[in-house]
Amino acid sequence: MTEALTINGVSLDTYALMLGDISGLMMVPQRRGDNVTVPNRHGRIRTLGKKFEANELTLPLRIWGSNPDGSIPSGSNEQLEFFKRRDELLQLLYSDPMLIKYTRPNGHTVQTRGEVLDVLDFTRRYTEPTAQVNVAIEIYDAFWEDEDTVSQNVGGVTGTITPLTAFVGGTAPTSDLIITVFGPCNNPMFALGNTWVKYSGVIAAGRQLTIDTGEWQVGPGSGTAWVPEIRLVEQGQPGAWFEIDPAIVPFQVTFTHTTGGSASASIAGRRKYLSP
Repeated sequence: MTEALTINGVSLDTYALMLGDISGLMMVPQRRGDNVTVPNRHGRIRTLGKKFEANELTLPLRIWGSNPDGSIPSGSNEQLEFFKRRDELLQLLYSDPMLIKYTRPNGHTVQTRGEVLDVLDFTRRYTEPTAQVNVAIEIYDAFWEDEDTVSQNVGGVTGTITPLTAFVGGTAPTSDLIITVFGPCNNPMFALGNTWVKYSGVIAAGRQLTIDTGEWQVGPGSGTAWVPEIRLVEQGQPGAWFEIDPAIVPFQVTFTHTTGGSASASIAGRRKYLSP
C-alpha cells in the first residue's frame, strides 16, 4: 500500500494538487522550557516534566490547471481550471476544522488537526496554468493520533500490574484518556511511573465512575445514575490528571483500591505520535 495524505478528505496526491516533498510532514515538536543555569556550577540543572510545544509543518504544494486525473473539462481550458483549483485549495486550507490524515505504507492511518497561520505566497509564471506554494500549518495539539480508540482492561485485586499492550506503538504521551471504574470499588488509584490519579470515594455495585483525564471531569458512565464528586479526585503530577507516556519503563499500570476483592476498570484513549 502506498502512502497518502489528505486534508478534510481531499487527496494531496493528484495531478491537479500534489505534495512535492513530505520532509516537512515528519517534523517533531520540541520540548517547552529550558534547563536552569546556576552560577559557579558546571552545566545546567535539568528541569523535569517539560511539555511539548505546538508543532509546525511546512508543505510544498503544486497546483495544476486540470481535474485531479489530469483531464480538462469540456468547454474549459488549463488557465480557467487553474484558478478553480487555486480557489478550492484556499477553501481547503482555511477550513475550520482542518483534519489532516496520513496513511503509512502498512495501511495504518494517523490524524491531527491544524491551522494555517502564515500568509500563502504563490509562485507562478505569467499565464502558466501551474503554481507552487509553501504552506505552514500549526499542529496546535502537538501530536498525531490514531483514528480509533484503544482500550486496556486494568482490573483485578488491589496491586494488580497490567502491561499497557493496547498502547504499545505510540511515541507521544496520551493525556486525553477515559478511565472507567465499575462498581463495586472503593478508592481506586491508577499509577504509571510518577504519574497517578485517585478517586477517594466509593463506587457502589451497579454504578460506574468515568474519569476524563484531559478535561478534568468525572461522570457516572453508563451505569446506574449518580453524581461523582470532582473534589474527591487527587493527582500526582500537575497538568492532566493522568497520562500514558510510552517513554516510561516499565510500561505498565498499577491498580490499587480498598474494595477487599477484585474490581474492574479500563483505560481508553487514542495512541499519540510525535510524527506521522
